[in-house]
Amino acid sequence: MDVIHQAQAERAAALAELANTPEEKRITDAEVYAMIDSLGDVATVLTAKKLPTLEWLYRRLDLELRYKPKERTVDVTVRPRVVSACVRGGVAR
Repeated sequence: MDVIHQAQAERAAALAELANTPEEKRITDAEVYAMIDSLGDVATVLTAKKLPTLEWLYRRLDLELRYKPKERTVDVTVRPRVVSACVRGGVAR
């Protein structure tokens, strides 16, 4: 019976966790374009290969690289921020 009670407790805990998980926030096409536009001329920054400008770009992208030595792969994550104040509250004209 202990096994059944433990399984029920784990199930209840999992259901509670799911119930408290925040909803996924989806972004609009306009927000994506605003993020891209806020970065400026990315091609110029990348081809310049100057560390200060690359660092600026990586920070704006919130670039994260995780190297996995066993797999010899790199996981890349970017979380760009919307800089434009009008993206969410703008009025369509």
